[in-house]
Amino acid sequence: MRRGYGNSGGGYAENSGPCARRNYLIAASASAADLRAAIDAMSRRADVTTQGMIAVGRSAGGFASIALSADPPPGLAAVINFAGGRGSRADNDVCDEAALVRAFATLGKTSRIPMLWVYAGNDKFFGPELAHRMHAAFTAAGGRAQLIDAPAFGGDGHTLFSATGASIWTPMVDAFLREMNLGTRDLIALPASTALPPPRQLSERGRAGFAAYLVSGPHKAFAVSPKGHYAFRSGFRTLAQAEAAALAECTKHAPDCALYASGDELAGQRK
Repeated sequence: MRRGYGNSGGGYAENSGPCARRNYLIAASASAADLRAAIDAMSRRADVTTQGMIAVGRSAGGFASIALSADPPPGLAAVINFAGGRGSRADNDVCDEAALVRAFATLGKTSRIPMLWVYAGNDKFFGPELAHRMHAAFTAAGGRAQLIDAPAFGGDGHTLFSATGASIWTPMVDAFLREMNLGTRDLIALPASTALPPPRQLSERGRAGFAAYLVSGPHKAFAVSPKGHYAFRSGFRTLAQAEAAALAECTKHAPDCALYASGDELAGQRK
């Protein structure tokens, strides 16, 4: 995690100015510096090699990975960018789009690392039109990037790079790795999903939602009403936060929602 993200220490270092006058290269420099610090720390470990590294990121992390390639550390072999960019406030409301496109052009002047860019058709942060403008600016300046227009995914394609989207993006990544002669991946089995039964009152759509909940990330919770209204939230810092968020979302549709699952256990059974 870069400074200021998640539970990472240090102050947020990627502020790029007011919305109407953004200097995205300030954020690019700070992001790349943090990634280099992480690489430097890993390079000192006896059980880690930094040769053949692949930088992978989504959204601001995708932009950070591209920024890293503009002055690449030794051993960086490729970059995979999912929905990369900065300054979006969702619903494709991006602060100073022209400045963001110019930043991609500047990064492309010195970046020569091969890249894969993946943007979904219904990305609500960086839609297809902007994605193509950023890609055109980057490659016209000399950058190497293969852009894939992925199909629409869920309610917001910005979440494509996730466990539930793995069946879509994994073949794209594998094909890119083979094309770049970076070797084939030895696939390891996914961890078995927790054998929690779905709530009986769920509809077919609700059962699909519960299946997505089971494979979602840690710190998650699932809430449901007696008539089958449901909501789940995942990726929070604590289970308590996930529980509160799931209940709050569910009660928008039914006032009698209750927690059904917390983490990988039924609510009330968590130790």
